[in-house]
Amino acid sequence: MKICIYIILLCSSFVSRSQELFDIEKAGIAKEIEELNSLIAQSPSAENYYYRGFYNYENENYFDALTDYDKALSLTPNDYRIYFSRGNLNMKLKNYQLAIDDYTKCVSLKDSLPKAYFNRAYSKSKSNDLKGAINDYSKSITLNPEYLEAYENRGLLKKELNLHKEAILDFDKAIKINPKFVEAFQNRAISKAMLNLKDAMLDFDEVINLAPQDPQGYYNRALYFINFKIQRDYCSDLKKSLNLGYSDSKELINEHCKT
Repeated sequence: MKICIYIILLCSSFVSRSQELFDIEKAGIAKEIEELNSLIAQSPSAENYYYRGFYNYENENYFDALTDYDKALSLTPNDYRIYFSRGNLNMKLKNYQLAIDDYTKCVSLKDSLPKAYFNRAYSKSKSNDLKGAINDYSKSITLNPEYLEAYENRGLLKKELNLHKEAILDFDKAIKINPKFVEAFQNRAISKAMLNLKDAMLDFDEVINLAPQDPQGYYNRALYFINFKIQRDYCSDLKKSLNLGYSDSKELINEHCKT
């Protein structure tokens, strides 16, 4: 959340400028769509439908974008780009099985796209195919060994399946790629705690060090202290978490802290 301290006018000016840039961008997209309308009237090619679909997607005209991608594929049924783009649209619309089908077709035509496997993995996880999702994240990592988000997401799924040792390895890799990746430290701390590893504490501490205004970090560290009966001042963490807006802390304060 952005906080304006000095003058309300300064904040209003910032918002107005942001809105102005947004309006300019939207106007540019609308112009591109208008030009493509004219091109399609003259030459209804797959390429023109594909690009109009892209701009309709950017303009949040999702039904029009889907129609354009369908028309493009009817003219060029073996263009991996169109399947990938339609997959993105179906994923956006939470049509996860349709997205999976599109990404599957995309990688059958071009199997060197780590993002297609990543997106299919995400769609599979949303369809509760966690093992299939892990396999796809692994494929995306094979194609791009520095794929930070793939390590993090694969680790999360392994954590959900209680494969904590394997999850820790993924979070290790994510942290090696980005030593300030708060979420990876948080998730690694939880997996370590589940395995009763003593160095879980270091990760909980590092989360707070990296994101001192994130209430979840204080809450999770306090929960760790409570669950593992570690004699630390968890009440201070819970109160800090509550003061930062995390309302779940209140129940634990009432249960474990003297008022």
